[in-house]
Amino acid sequence: MLPVFAHASVRDMAWIAFSPALLDDQLLPMRDPLRGSVWRDDPEQLLHALALLDEDPATLEALLGDSPDRRLGNYYERLWHALLTLAPDTRILAHNLALRDGAHTYGELDLIIQAADSAIVHLELAIKFYLARPELPLASGQTSDPASWWGVDPRDNLANKLKRLREHQLPLGGRLAELATTHRALPLPDCSAAWLQGGLFQPLHNPVPPVLGQIITAAPYHWCHRHELVSLDVEERWLPMAHKAWLMPPAASEAPVLGPSEMRARSDRSGNKRAVMFCRAGQALLESERLLCVDDVWPHD
Repeated sequence: MLPVFAHASVRDMAWIAFSPALLDDQLLPMRDPLRGSVWRDDPEQLLHALALLDEDPATLEALLGDSPDRRLGNYYERLWHALLTLAPDTRILAHNLALRDGAHTYGELDLIIQAADSAIVHLELAIKFYLARPELPLASGQTSDPASWWGVDPRDNLANKLKRLREHQLPLGGRLAELATTHRALPLPDCSAAWLQGGLFQPLHNPVPPVLGQIITAAPYHWCHRHELVSLDVEERWLPMAHKAWLMPPAASEAPVLGPSEMRARSDRSGNKRAVMFCRAGQALLESERLLCVDDVWPHD
């Protein structure tokens, strides 16, 4: 069980370091940014480093900076940049590297690192939360189609994300020598891979088969429409997670403990088109059950 760190960004760094990916590598190449690191071989060393940051977070705060971009995806990338900078046997060679040919920009490489095994690795990082839609077709009786897993913003779905990574973002690593005109000294990547974390949420009352290669979490992740909150047991207790602060759940002392009726009231106050995430009270933070509540007209199609 992970300790409860006092500093919010240290807790979130612990979450990215110890949470699994959404998928294995059956649908696209996946690689743990810390693969082969001493921190993977001996997690106690990583926990010790996090404890030191929790006692004196100035180093972490300097590494994270004060970005004007408040999107969760940007924060997630900066957490990984900080973690890999602090790791004793990895080195960041470049991040957010635009690839251009004259005035035309082909795309941006999230990260190029020298990994613990000395490999030069191009990584694409993403934090994603997708909700299964049971009314959409299944790929087979054993797995569900990635196209049936949609984001809170219905313009986003897992199939499109995987396709863009596979067909556009990952192949850009092979064009580094051709297009990174301002970074000629960078070594060419030995491989390109993705690292996706977040959550794949099953419908509360109508589960579907997992996506091919889905890594099943220890605790269940469910979603529901707002009106379905009344179906929860009145004795259940949940903690609200701040809007888009969806990495490490809060400690019980940092959030109000809510029953289903209070969860409904909080969801109503959030307004239309805004999802609210809850985690089960009284559980270990990293393994806590989660419930993502969307408004009753989601997916707004």
